[in-house]
Amino acid sequence: MTRRLPSLNQLRAFEAAARHESIKLGANELCVTPAAVGHQIKGLELELKTALFLRKTRKIILTEEGRTLSEHLGKALDAIENAVAEARKSHLVGTLKISIAPFFGNRWLLPRLPIFHKKHPGIEIKLSLSFDYVDLGTSGFDAAVRYGAGEWDGMICTLICKDVVRPVCAPQLVEGRRLPLAAQDILELPLACGQRWREDWMVWAHAAEVKIAEPRRIIEYESRAFMFDAALSGQAVILADSRMTKADEAAGSLVQLSPIKVDRPQGIYVVSEVTPNPDPRLVLFENWMKQEAGS
Repeated sequence: MTRRLPSLNQLRAFEAAARHESIKLGANELCVTPAAVGHQIKGLELELKTALFLRKTRKIILTEEGRTLSEHLGKALDAIENAVAEARKSHLVGTLKISIAPFFGNRWLLPRLPIFHKKHPGIEIKLSLSFDYVDLGTSGFDAAVRYGAGEWDGMICTLICKDVVRPVCAPQLVEGRRLPLAAQDILELPLACGQRWREDWMVWAHAAEVKIAEPRRIIEYESRAFMFDAALSGQAVILADSRMTKADEAAGSLVQLSPIKVDRPQGIYVVSEVTPNPDPRLVLFENWMKQEAGS
């Protein structure tokens, strides 16, 4: 049987751009120019005789056909990556030294590392918990796990997961109230956010169809760790991803106030140096993190 497939370069370019929702970030991941990615996508659209993106000023939006193709293609390429990693398993030994922020490391990755080590006993993941951005070219680290929008120029930025947030707080802050709360009632409680993400509450209010100029009681914190501490101590409501709050909710330390969720442009990335031959151990680790984040 002859497979009727478009160019693999076209498919990879489209999938990377679709996953990042950005031609530029997709190009950074593939170590090519944005023009090259745009050219490959146009070629794919011509072959498929359908538009995959709507081009807006400074951004692209997937069409319905593009979103469907992106979802199926992402799963197929993940399967290919896993198959290639399995074929290379004889080389999958040694230590990966990875820098990671203490908040994500302690709350999410460290509790899961035994699962990875049991599955891949030949690879040791050595984490260094630090708030500092290390220079991967001179520090001796193989990669860094970072939180942001994937805009680290000159680096390979592999998306692990994007934030999907909803309001949570300590139960004592809403003691005696029946949950879920109405959106307007939530917005009248003390609210907390990161210094760079004050607008998140306006985005959530819009999703909840509440018209407000701006919530009056927002406390800004310089890091997500401090913001979570404020929520756990009963001082404020925060917008948080359930991957970060699952254990606290199970323990009764946090409660969900509303089922209304919003997508954020920020997420977790594995950042590494550009190289023509990616380390198969790092690729395996990235794929494992994606699977864990999606489960």
